[in-house]
Amino acid sequence: MKIALASLALLTGCASVAGQATIEEVCFQWGSSLPTRSQADTEQTKAEIQEAYAVFALLCPEQVELIP
Repeated sequence: MKIALASLALLTGCASVAGQATIEEVCFQWGSSLPTRSQADTEQTKAEIQEAYAVFALLCPEQVELIP
């Protein structure tokens, strides 16, 4: 949840500052760099990746197709 709140603050700040990237651009860049899964992932890594996907989907619902 801390990640979600920090991410929301980041996205909100970017949208309100002239000359900065739009929320759509930030979401696209973020979505393009989401972690991918591997058979070698530990249970902790799997949980962290799933949390990253959930936070992205919450904050960037119009770009969920970027989730690997």
